[in-house]
Amino acid sequence: MSTPRLAQVGAEMDRIVDAGELIGITALIARRGSIVYQHTVGTLDAQTGAPLKDDSLLRIYSMTKPITSVAAMILVEEGRLHLDEPVSRFFPE
Repeated sequence: MSTPRLAQVGAEMDRIVDAGELIGITALIARRGSIVYQHTVGTLDAQTGAPLKDDSLLRIYSMTKPITSVAAMILVEEGRLHLDEPVSRFFPE
C-alpha cells in the first residue's frame, strides 16, 4: 500500500466534508487481515454536531451493489473474472 496515495484518500475525504457535500465519511482499508488505513472526518449528527468517530455506529442502507462490486473485484484480482466478459456467460437467460 502506498502511504502517499492513501494520504490522498484522506485529503479528498476532508475536502468533501469541508465543501459540505457530506457531513461525515469514514473509510477503512484492510489487507491480509490487518488494517492498513483508517480515516474518519466530519460529524455523526448534523443537528447535534456530534463528531463522527472510528467506532461510531452507523446505519447502512442499500449495500447490495457495493458488496457485489467488491466481490467482483476480488474475482478479477484472482483471475477468475475478466471485466470484458459478457454477462451472458454467468446469466444465460
